[in-house]
Amino acid sequence: MSWSLVPGWGELRAYRRAWLRPDLLAALSLWAVLIPQAFAYAQLAGLPAAAGLYTALGAMIGYALFGGARLLNVGPESSVAIVVASAIAAVPAREQPAVAALLALLIAGFLLIGYVARAGVLMRLLSTPVLTGYLAGSGVVIIASQLSKVTGIQAGGTTLAKTGAVVSHLADLNVWALGCAVLTAAAVLLIGRYAARLPGPLIALAVATAVVALAGLGDRLDVLGPAEAGLPAVSLPWTGLADPVARTASLLGPALSIALLVYASSVLTARALATKEAAKEGKDVDVQQEFLGLAAANAAAGLLGGFPANGSDSRSALLAGSGARTRLAGLGAAAAVVGTLLVLMPLIRTLPQAALGTVIILTAARLVDVAALRRLWRIHRTDFTLAIVTALGVLVFGVLQGIGIGVAVSLLEVLRRAVMPYTAVLGRTGEEHAYRDIAHHRDAETLPGLVVYRFDAPLFFANADVLRTEVRRLVAGGEPPVRQIILDAEAVYDIDTTGAETLHRLIDDCDRAGVRLVLARTRTPVRALLRDTGLDQRVRLYHRVADAVTAYRADHPDLEPAVRPARPHRRSLVDRLRALLAGPRSGA
Repeated sequence: MSWSLVPGWGELRAYRRAWLRPDLLAALSLWAVLIPQAFAYAQLAGLPAAAGLYTALGAMIGYALFGGARLLNVGPESSVAIVVASAIAAVPAREQPAVAALLALLIAGFLLIGYVARAGVLMRLLSTPVLTGYLAGSGVVIIASQLSKVTGIQAGGTTLAKTGAVVSHLADLNVWALGCAVLTAAAVLLIGRYAARLPGPLIALAVATAVVALAGLGDRLDVLGPAEAGLPAVSLPWTGLADPVARTASLLGPALSIALLVYASSVLTARALATKEAAKEGKDVDVQQEFLGLAAANAAAGLLGGFPANGSDSRSALLAGSGARTRLAGLGAAAAVVGTLLVLMPLIRTLPQAALGTVIILTAARLVDVAALRRLWRIHRTDFTLAIVTALGVLVFGVLQGIGIGVAVSLLEVLRRAVMPYTAVLGRTGEEHAYRDIAHHRDAETLPGLVVYRFDAPLFFANADVLRTEVRRLVAGGEPPVRQIILDAEAVYDIDTTGAETLHRLIDDCDRAGVRLVLARTRTPVRALLRDTGLDQRVRLYHRVADAVTAYRADHPDLEPAVRPARPHRRSLVDRLRALLAGPRSGA
């Protein structure tokens, strides 16, 4: 086996003693944050509290050895936990831990297939707007799922049903549970505000557990109850299932969806960390190695009886900010988890469910990134629409279906951009050879009888008619009459046979109208295709738009550029709809 496949081992072999102290301090900080999150996310997934620690232990060891990003922490994570809860909801309670572990192993299998198939292109199916919308929708779903814990009002069903049940049964409110939730939230927020270096959630949960135990409040509000102590045994989850074959077949769809989510969100987190570290190390994320690292993390979590693991934004940022030097910090936290399983588990039996639900709600609230949604609205309305549609898909149809809706909407957006490409009439700005969209540059000069037109897409069967229709409309509506069309083809990096045939017909249209069509800035592959289809014999090619304009002026020396830019060509209803969906953009 090539050691390049196990980057963690190579890093540990080159370890320096000077790195030990910062790595151990970072490991302690990570452990303090990880423990309450592991308990909370296990509960969120509908599993015993120990399952969160099993997931953390296996995932941190697996990723530390095979993962590519040294500061990415992989383990229990809220958005994946809520998907796991949805996937195992219909399973009998006694089989749910085994099914969750089986789901982790299936995800590991899909990630290994992605590694072998070099399927990093899948990253493109979950764009940043889709992930923003998915996380926002998941945040609302998670908050609704915890309302019963913090109010003591039993509620089930969809997100709307849970919320409605709580609102309509306020008379049944458990004031002890609500008071515990409010005090826990206040403690977490105050510690975060005035003592940010301290592990607020861990302190708040420890105090709440101690108060409930000492005051004997276990009969007034729900508590976690006995938790399994000791180290997990390595085993295959099939042994705990009545019909493992049928159960495995039923999990293939959810496993594929979660694998896509785990890969995309973890790589985005790793890239964010790499961007901050680039100035020091100059390294980027190896998207193929991430397949292997995440597969190892999920396989180890599944074999130890945990549930699917994912990269954590908050814990990864904590590692980066606490001075961790190597992935030994993650391994140190894994060792601390072992100590927790051996020593501390009996102490959490009086942990109040209301306090645990509050920690989950505070974490979930951060998933609804209002600032990111505002930024999408300001920069690109289409991306904002993608985020909102994905969020609504999660809320209305469920978290698993929401992932599929996000991918489907992304693919539809790709199709929309290909079928309705951005086009522009260009004029010369103050720069000598710069030609810009006259709709966005008021100082752009045009020449009478000349239209410089840009088509921002490859020319193929789905959009070829757009080019022909718009050029014919420009010719028909030109005032004074159009004598020449310069097609700026820089963005046309490919032409299929339908596109070539359309160009032939467009030249015929221009010939009948007494208009000359020329091409500028054509790419080498396009020029080769023009030669193969005989188009180079019918249309003249220029290296630059400025060269084509100079040739036109030489043929018409009496022309003077317009002092004011020509009125932008009237756009069709489709064009206006496309501009509305695209929102503000800086045209070139």
